[in-house]
Amino acid sequence: MFIKTRRNTAATHEQVEESGYMASASDLMIGLLFIFIVMVMVLLSRKPEQPPEPPADPLATVVHTIGTKLQNAGVPVTINQVSGVISLPADTLFARGSAELEGLGVRTLRQSAEQLQQVLPCYIYSQRRHLPADCPPNPQQVEIETILIEGHTDSVPLHRGDYNNWHLGLDRARAVYKVLGSEGMQSYRNEREQPVFGISSYADERPSSKDNDTQNRRVELRFVLAFQPTDIGATKGPSSTLKKMQETVR
Repeated sequence: MFIKTRRNTAATHEQVEESGYMASASDLMIGLLFIFIVMVMVLLSRKPEQPPEPPADPLATVVHTIGTKLQNAGVPVTINQVSGVISLPADTLFARGSAELEGLGVRTLRQSAEQLQQVLPCYIYSQRRHLPADCPPNPQQVEIETILIEGHTDSVPLHRGDYNNWHLGLDRARAVYKVLGSEGMQSYRNEREQPVFGISSYADERPSSKDNDTQNRRVELRFVLAFQPTDIGATKGPSSTLKKMQETVR
């Protein structure tokens, strides 16, 4: 009788230990499940982070600012922010096949020069030492490296011996440069102390319209920028670091 009682007692202890282990394991699983549910609820309640907006294209911003100022003053320009170009229709400046500025063309260019003198110093290295008070915001410290005055013609060939549309386009660009430069902008220099303004000709090789050859007769101001990309912890001022852009105008 005594031995039987000991066996029953030992079995009872084993059952108690086993049930205690199962209870502990069950509590652990319930705790883990509770933590998992809480984590899922927290993740579901989070709002997805919005990706940061890409910085504005500095070239598009500068060209839009300058072109809009000209348009607001009544100058009939066309703005192409993607290519960084402001276009003047040749009909406003020249007679067909001529590189001599007409009266309306001279007045238009002088009006343009007056407006450009108010805004270009905000982006020209040699002029930014004394910035105008009404300069537009320039958080990226953008500077204009080069402004190319480009002459474009229609596809009608000239019958003047060796004088062709290449010469005509260049002479038109030169005529525009003389008027703009006479207003003091010939002294504008980039960071390398080089003249900002230059001239070039594309004749009829870069048409702006395939259907209307008259629209291809134009003079364009092409802007090339030099600026220093924003670096973490950078404290240096504007610098001409876009070597690829610079090499295209050397």
